[in-house]
Parts: sequence; C-alpha cells; structure tokens
Amino acid sequence: MSAGWRRRLNAWWERSWFEPEHLEKALLERSLGEASGFAGGLLLDVGCGQRRHAHLFLPKVRRYVGLDYPLVFGDVWSAAGGEQADIWADGQYLPIASNVVDTVLCTQVLEHVPEPAQMMREIARVLKPGGYALVTVPQEWGLHQEPFDYYRYTRYGLAYLAEKAGLEVILLRPRGGFWAMMAQRWSAYLYDVTCRPLRRRGRRAAFVLCAALILPWVALTQLAGLALDRLQPLERNTLGYVMVARKPA
Repeated sequence: MSAGWRRRLNAWWERSWFEPEHLEKALLERSLGEASGFAGGLLLDVGCGQRRHAHLFLPKVRRYVGLDYPLVFGDVWSAAGGEQADIWADGQYLPIASNVVDTVLCTQVLEHVPEPAQMMREIARVLKPGGYALVTVPQEWGLHQEPFDYYRYTRYGLAYLAEKAGLEVILLRPRGGFWAMMAQRWSAYLYDVTCRPLRRRGRRAAFVLCAALILPWVALTQLAGLALDRLQPLERNTLGYVMVARKPA
C-alpha cells in the first residue's frame, strides 16, 4: 500500500466509529465546541500537542499560540509525534507575562501535571481580567503516557483548583454519562486485548482478520452506549468534564 493510501486510510479510521476510542474523542469535540463560544482574542493552548482541536477555535480568535512541554525521547513522546508547539515550556511555569492572554485552552493535560494547582495558578496569572480558561480533564480512564499520569478529577476537584487560583467557574459539564463511559471502556478493552497486540507485533494478516471480526463490535458498542446515554443520562459516572472559568474583571 502506498504512503498516500495509508494516510487516507488512517484519516478515515480516526473519524470512524471503528476506531476504539472514537466515542471519547467525539464527546470531547462536542464539549469543546460548546465551550468555544467563550474564546476570543489571543488564545494560548497549554499542552497543545498536535492541535487536534484548533479548528474549533481559529475562526473565533485573533491569534492561536501553542505551548507544550519540551520533547521527551522514548516510549512516551518523541520528535516524530507531530507536536505543533510555538513555545516549548513547562505549563507549571509559563514563560509569559501576567494579564496578557484572552483565552487559555488546556485539554486533557492536568492529569499529567505533578502539581496541577501550580499550573492552574499560572493559567490564572497569564489571563487578562475578564479572560476565560477552557479546561477538560478525565474522570474515568486507564493509565496512559506512563509514567507521566498522576490524577483523575471529579467536578468538585476541578472546580476547587480553579477557585483556589482565583477563577470563577462559569460552566462545568460532564462529557457523557454512565452508558457512554462503560461503552468507551469496553470498546477500548475489546481492541486492546485482541487486535492491538497483533498490530504491535507487525502480524498484518492476523491483524486484518482480527479487525474484521472485532471492529464491528467496537462500533456497535460505542453507538449503543451513546444512544443509551441520551435515554438515561446518569452523569455521576462520566469520562470527564469540560470547565469554563473566568478571571474576575
């Protein structure tokens, strides 16, 4: 298969329900889309990675600046990871003047920060009075990017961090409920114990056969979880939260 076809196939895979973590990504995208109405002016994306959500904010802001931690070579991050940072720095010590940023975006980063209260204080510091912090965190998720995976957050813990830093919580919503959480965890488990080991070992024929059998169940599981979630939104168990917090004017 040519490199072009491989890229197109991977892009289709990322957008499809056959991708085992698509439900989490879809709920995250929806939550950020709802919160994007608060964005404007100069936006600082703390922990920007590949800027997966930039398209939601670029039409609303004057300038988009990505910041990420300096590259770590090894199993967690690498120079081939596609990071798109304008600034390399530690989010716990932002190299930015106080009161100059209109919007701070921080998506699925706080669980990887050893001192999240310090990072939240830095976010509050660089925001202009009246500026907004848009933050997402996980509540239910497996270990990832080990060993740099420290915390999971309830709505109360996230609100506490923001308020302790001097921010006023404007919006705090779960990303899905019990059924979405269960469906996402189960679909990821199905793939992780069947197809993923074959893919990592380079056993292409076995992987294709396994994928043909497992991925339809992965898609059905996620779609069923989303449907059940809409019928019975049990929000105490959720994949995570989106928060919008404002720096008092």
